[in-house]
Amino acid sequence: MLRLMFYPNSRGVWVGDLYDDDVRLLATTHPATIAAAIFAMDGHSLRVETEDGFFEMQFPFEENEFDDIAKVLEDDQMGQWMTLFFTFSRFDFSNPLPYDTRAEIHFRAAVHHLPTELVKIRPSEPNPKGFKKQLKNRNQYIYYPWE
Repeated sequence: MLRLMFYPNSRGVWVGDLYDDDVRLLATTHPATIAAAIFAMDGHSLRVETEDGFFEMQFPFEENEFDDIAKVLEDDQMGQWMTLFFTFSRFDFSNPLPYDTRAEIHFRAAVHHLPTELVKIRPSEPNPKGFKKQLKNRNQYIYYPWE
């Protein structure tokens, strides 16, 4: 089962830490990259664990699950992180909306960092020119794996 846990970075910003059972997959401060990773793995459910408890959610998030998450949020900042994550859980990262200029880099960064055998959905085209530079910029927010 996919599990999402949290820890604060040195600036007190929540880092989402994604696991497949006990195998650490990806840690980042940006909820879109975590959502893109779950999308790439074709995940359909997720256990969210905090110091205040846990809940199991559908992926994409279903609005009737709001009450469950509210019980385990540690603070407003985590609430904001999860609100963004819920929104991003509904994205089709392989076919982003034309005006969405960031979904592709989150998707490609997630696919780049995930173990190859777990990726079920990949970008349909090779990495664009300049991807290495974009990935380097995105990696500022990636805490695991380290590159």
